[in-house]
Amino acid sequence: MKSIKNKWSLLLLFTMITVMVSAQSSVSGSVKDTEGMPLLGVNVIIEGTTKGAVSDFDGNYVITNIENGTYTLVASYLGFATFKKEVTIDGADVTVDVIMAEDSESLDQVVITGVVNPKSKLESSVSVSTMDAKLIEQAAPRSAGELFRNIPGIRAESSGGEGNANFNVRGVPVSSGGSRYFQIQEDGLPLNLFGDTSFGNSDNFLRIDSNIGRVEAIRGGSASTQTSNGPAGIINMISKTGTTEGGSIATTFGLDYQTSRLDFEYGMPLGNGLSYHLGGFMRNGEGPREIGYQGNKGGQFKANITKRFDSGYVRVYAKFLNDKSVMYLPMPMLLEGGNDDPTFSNLPGFDITSDSAHSAYLQQSAGTSPFTGENHTNDVRNGNNPISKSLGAEFSFGLPNDWKLSGKARYSSNSGQWVAPFTAAVGTVAEIEAMARDAAGAGAEPLVYADGAREAFNPSNDLAQIIHMFDVTVEDLSNFFSDVKVSKKLGDNVGVTAGLFTATQNTKIGWQWSSFLSEVKGGGEARLADFDGFSRNGQFSYGTPVWGNCCQRKYNTVHTVNSPYVGVDADITDKLNFDGSVRFENVKVNGNIAAGPTSQDEYDYNGDGIIQGIEQVVPIISGADGQIINDDYNFVSYSAGLNYKINDGSAVFARYSSGASGRAADRNSYGTDGKADVQFDELSQFEAGYKKRLKNGVLNLTGFMSKTEEGLSNELNREVGNPFKAIGIEAETALAFGNNFSVNGSLTWTKAEIDGGDNKGNTPRRQADFVYNLAPSYNFGNNSKHSVGLSVLGTSKSYAQDDNDLVMPGYAYFNLIGRAGLTEGLSLVLSVNNLFDTVGITEVEGNGDGAYGNNRLVRARSISGRSSTLSLQYKF
Repeated sequence: MKSIKNKWSLLLLFTMITVMVSAQSSVSGSVKDTEGMPLLGVNVIIEGTTKGAVSDFDGNYVITNIENGTYTLVASYLGFATFKKEVTIDGADVTVDVIMAEDSESLDQVVITGVVNPKSKLESSVSVSTMDAKLIEQAAPRSAGELFRNIPGIRAESSGGEGNANFNVRGVPVSSGGSRYFQIQEDGLPLNLFGDTSFGNSDNFLRIDSNIGRVEAIRGGSASTQTSNGPAGIINMISKTGTTEGGSIATTFGLDYQTSRLDFEYGMPLGNGLSYHLGGFMRNGEGPREIGYQGNKGGQFKANITKRFDSGYVRVYAKFLNDKSVMYLPMPMLLEGGNDDPTFSNLPGFDITSDSAHSAYLQQSAGTSPFTGENHTNDVRNGNNPISKSLGAEFSFGLPNDWKLSGKARYSSNSGQWVAPFTAAVGTVAEIEAMARDAAGAGAEPLVYADGAREAFNPSNDLAQIIHMFDVTVEDLSNFFSDVKVSKKLGDNVGVTAGLFTATQNTKIGWQWSSFLSEVKGGGEARLADFDGFSRNGQFSYGTPVWGNCCQRKYNTVHTVNSPYVGVDADITDKLNFDGSVRFENVKVNGNIAAGPTSQDEYDYNGDGIIQGIEQVVPIISGADGQIINDDYNFVSYSAGLNYKINDGSAVFARYSSGASGRAADRNSYGTDGKADVQFDELSQFEAGYKKRLKNGVLNLTGFMSKTEEGLSNELNREVGNPFKAIGIEAETALAFGNNFSVNGSLTWTKAEIDGGDNKGNTPRRQADFVYNLAPSYNFGNNSKHSVGLSVLGTSKSYAQDDNDLVMPGYAYFNLIGRAGLTEGLSLVLSVNNLFDTVGITEVEGNGDGAYGNNRLVRARSISGRSSTLSLQYKF
């Protein structure tokens, strides 16, 4: 009897185990894009549990040991809308095949830039915008600055060519140039530690090509704690990684200006969790303005390889950039009408949208090296010539017990040249001749043309200009960045992240500016003038005497940064999420700076033993001269936000942040003790927003306010700096009308105000009340192989200077792109930038120059005029 009972007990136990085991089922399937290509590395999870998987090389996934019940299966991947589906487990395995749709505007898209932990737009308490490859192509940008103008809240002065643009965000000031409060990243790490290093701006080392998979832009918010020196925002250029096989090749030619360019890119999975992507461009041409020579030439190559594991991935990438591009600085214009409603117009023989101060007669600049004190010459055709060799790596792994480890690091060897002509003064020949003679110390030598028969200088429009050649050697702008963080999930609702950002930034830059006398003439044909027997080849000084020989300078510094940070992400309820973060910035800087010449004496430049006219006063910095810099500082940044998910299609959020941005070496003054006068500038911000999924798109509304405490800083030969405050509203939408027509657009209203100093109550210079963009597109034909797209970018009026004396008129310009599909994968693309040849003034020197007839002369910069290209593209 006892034996029988034991047998029944064993049978009962066996049955219970069988039932329990049978209740542990699996969910499996494949993950593909809308074209049926397998997607590698997609995160597939059972929502509300710790169970999940990552799709393999063939796009397959398996999640095992799932108890009976009803769950939500969630698949997420960068650049794609999040997939969700309800599944019921009832003792049997379930198959769910996932189709992922690309969608840069979806509120379900995962955001990785400027957040403590990646999450969807709908669940993030930040203002974020994204642009995918299609939107980038539709914008038809000729530079990074032109691309960034499509992002809400960002004003980009993108009229200067490819690089060296000025940016402001939500009324946070342009300051002394560049992007002091705004950081540009590639794949999650800064291009440079400081965005406003003179002639070393971050966008100088950025080129827009088909390697870019998408762009993420954060304005305000958590940028204060998620990066260094970018409290106003972050733009992150995210590269393609070869998750799906495919590529493209395109050859482009200018229709109304001389340019030729070849773009290429290709990527694919290799098997065993490996994938790669590579691409780049090569080009040659004059550029959209007539300069008299080939100014744009060079290219870029980028590559990455990724190894995926069950719990994460490792990626290694490299970049080589060596590209020359023309830089356009303020140039002569006619100023008609009063300061309240002026018109900026062409001069006789000079078109302000298609001409430049560059010339075939102006191709060499001479001076002395600030590093050695010896002779220096530079080829003006080098323009903005960044040379960058980068090697980086990143990784991310999920670890047992809800831990996660991720990190990124990159070393970049950066150097190059930056040389461009700047109109320092414009006027009649008599006025400019007298100014140059007096400044250079010339005598009564006749003024003649510097070439040919050296006849008397007699321009047909009776205009002349003093050109200061901004001749800069970027000897070493190398950097190393590392960002490693570890995350731990505490229970089901709370996650904690701690990280350490480290950086080393070299800044070895030399200025050796010089002065020329030139006609005001377009077509790249302006001839130079000599004081006969005094000047040489149109150059009347080896310095800039009109500006007091301000601009022989050298900067040789090293900044080191150690910034630990910690963040908390907590689901207070099913709908309410809190995230907060704190960052401690610790910075050390040392080196040597000479902010002006150490001697201005005679110098036998040509070594003939005779001191000739131009050699009587030559500004020199001897190799050993300079001031020692030895400084250190620290500050704390913090940010806290709440996001309330009203339902699956809408949410509201609010965030307060306080951060700061350190100073680049050349944007500061230093005491005899080596300490900076101003070590950092502070920025506090509040924002609140509403995100709504519409029936056919999305709508984002955000209100914001900011306060900037900025000390005095250097801008060439003057000081700028004030406290500022701003309030405003951003509106952004993306709408689809059927399968063929879509519209993207944004509008930002900003009320910015100087909050101290002599100009208190005025609007900061170059700050418009409204900036906006609108981009409709229409696809048609079989398989939508044909398309036409338009982008409109506009701004209301702004002021040239903080004194609000001279208005810069508002403007809007149109870009057009049309695609004709010839056969599968092959298309012909027409791109027209500034379709109506609009004049758009982005920068003015002072508030106007002298009289010219019944009007005035002015030195200013306009967006470039209409330029059209035709491309043959093959996608495979």
